[in-house]
Amino acid sequence: MPNYVSHEGVWHAAKERVALKNLSGKVKIVDGKEVQPNEDYIYEGPDRASLFELFKEKVETFGDNFRKDPEFLKSIRNQGYKTPDEYLESIGYDKERIDKEFKEKAAVVHKDEMPNRVDAIKTLGGGTDTSGGGQDRFGGFGQQPKD
Repeated sequence: MPNYVSHEGVWHAAKERVALKNLSGKVKIVDGKEVQPNEDYIYEGPDRASLFELFKEKVETFGDNFRKDPEFLKSIRNQGYKTPDEYLESIGYDKERIDKEFKEKAAVVHKDEMPNRVDAIKTLGGGTDTSGGGQDRFGGFGQQPKD
């Protein structure tokens, strides 16, 4: 699942750290080290799922900066402000704080880990034993009980 980080309405690919296997069939250079075919290595960089979505759309980021949004600009003009900066100053918008928060969020590394396994739900798959013998058949894997 892709992960993004937003900065003033523009969505950037987040960072990820994941263990991969070199399946390319040739030697690969990762962080200045040679990784042989079928060898494990650690990838740390932009989220690969996010990059793939951005690649499919042929863009570098999603979204637009809110300061360029026509509805936002129309709204602040209707309220009597001449520029977005004048409006943002009046509502207490702190660009330095927003930039700092973005850098903190962008520094977070997402780890793609396997979810914990849970027991399968037992559902009746083969039917209910109406004879009273207690031989209900549940779906899923397993051996058929011996008579």
